[in-house]
Amino acid sequence: MKYLAVLALSVFVQEGELSALGETEEETQLYSFAERQQQLIDMAQLLGEIHHLHQICQPYDYFPERYRDRMKELVTLEEPIAATKESMISSFNEGFQSMKARFDYCDSGAEAEMRDLGGQGVILTRKLAAPFRRGVLTDPRED
Repeated sequence: MKYLAVLALSVFVQEGELSALGETEEETQLYSFAERQQQLIDMAQLLGEIHHLHQICQPYDYFPERYRDRMKELVTLEEPIAATKESMISSFNEGFQSMKARFDYCDSGAEAEMRDLGGQGVILTRKLAAPFRRGVLTDPRED
């Protein structure tokens, strides 16, 4: 199964927490193709934002490219259409630059922003994962 982006996004939710967090009806409804593409773009931007904050707030992490690598995994696993892929890459870079413009160094504001973005990541991960939990999103090439 090629659509395994949920695994790539697990950085926001520790193993086993996804189902334990509870879900609202809005978070679990099935989304159209266009909505899913937008969610992928939104996730890319969020990963870019967190990537900069991670670099300044956790500079000695063993995985300094953690969020850039997650972005690469997301693109690889989702295999988005060309326009979506371009938008995802652009959004990642824009997210990185927007946080770079706001935060030159790590302070309590940067740490709070990183926590807030992590919370947004959990919600977005749930939305992207919803079709997988129901088994309705499959790779048509496997038929």
